[in-house]
Amino acid sequence: MTLALHTLAVLAVVLLVARPARRAAVLAGQPPVIGEITLGLVVVPLLTMGAGSDVVDTLLPADVTDHLHTLGLAGLALYLTGVGHSARPPRDEVSPRSYGWLLAGSLLPGLLAGVLLAVWVHWRDVPGERGTAPTAALLLLLAAAFAVTAVPVLARILTDRGLVNTTPGRLSLLVAVGIDALTWLVLTAALATAAGGGGQLVRAVAVIVGGVVAAVLLRRLLVRAGVGRFCGRRPVAAVLLLGALAVGAALATERAGLTAIFGAVLVGLAVPRDGAQGPRTKAVGTVERYGLLLVPVFFVTTGLQMSTHGPDGFSWLTLALVLLLATAAKLGGGYAGARAAGLTTGTALRFGVLMNTRGLTEIAVLQAGLSAGILSSGLFLSLVLMALVTTAATGPLLSYADHRHPHPGIPPRPAFEELSHDDA
Repeated sequence: MTLALHTLAVLAVVLLVARPARRAAVLAGQPPVIGEITLGLVVVPLLTMGAGSDVVDTLLPADVTDHLHTLGLAGLALYLTGVGHSARPPRDEVSPRSYGWLLAGSLLPGLLAGVLLAVWVHWRDVPGERGTAPTAALLLLLAAAFAVTAVPVLARILTDRGLVNTTPGRLSLLVAVGIDALTWLVLTAALATAAGGGGQLVRAVAVIVGGVVAAVLLRRLLVRAGVGRFCGRRPVAAVLLLGALAVGAALATERAGLTAIFGAVLVGLAVPRDGAQGPRTKAVGTVERYGLLLVPVFFVTTGLQMSTHGPDGFSWLTLALVLLLATAAKLGGGYAGARAAGLTTGTALRFGVLMNTRGLTEIAVLQAGLSAGILSSGLFLSLVLMALVTTAATGPLLSYADHRHPHPGIPPRPAFEELSHDDA
């Protein structure tokens, strides 16, 4: 079987088994994306237990999973381009000062929580609970891990619950993108500290600055009337060009040492809005729908690539502290920042809940720390469990917020609809 046929066969199986996984998550009162994440994390261990590692290596060789992950990443880029386009708030919805409060409340307590856990681990000095890297690298890595909010998972939850075009939905996604870029810098600094060099950090800063400048220039180009006429007369060509631009920007930022999410969202933010039936908006909507078809592949293959190290140095006490610090920092900090920004109690509560969503972005950060020797496998396991618990808590907590503080623009009950797959 050729590599292409093997990849297509596995792709078909992934899309097929992702559907019942989403259904199972819905039956459990969770967003469908939780089923996709869980499927990706458990399928390799289950196959290994049932069939052996040789069979798993034959069915899922590294080159096949790498190609699948690239396809999933392309789908994610297309999807986030549409979400980023929808997420830009109206001019009168939030001021730069209010955005600053939202960002500070969602970021700074998380950074502080990571520092506190690093102090705890250093003070306990339990053999095997920390890695072999310098303490400064551990401090920076944990700060990034506690501050991060998972943009892909957050975007899927917003879509599934119909929150994309609401105030908490738009603001949470914009703030999450900002946090993602900043925490990636902190992660890069942690890895550079562990490796004894700082060149990666300088490159990451350059990518962020260059990406913002490129997005501003792209917006000035796309706002021209001639571009709108071209999108109206050549809708297929417009979709293909926009899709290629989104995927190219995502891959460029990833290969430059940052996250692919940053490039894709910047493209979405750069596309001007021209009304629900405008040619630019229609092109973005088509790109988003096609991307949504491949998003499950991203979540599943990312889970397949996660390491399954043993829990050496695992501590139940540390796990309890991790869960407490993580929830207090993101949910409490996000709520406080939103209230300081002038948002209502219900909107602030929803915003804080959404900021507490971590998912596979968190696990990717942790995997990098584990590979660099910054984290022990036991501390890695505690933080992975925290990522899963806080992400799984998003749905129930949003339902609680909807019950306590009903809003006419937000669905009143936790009905997760698979619009992305069943009705697209």
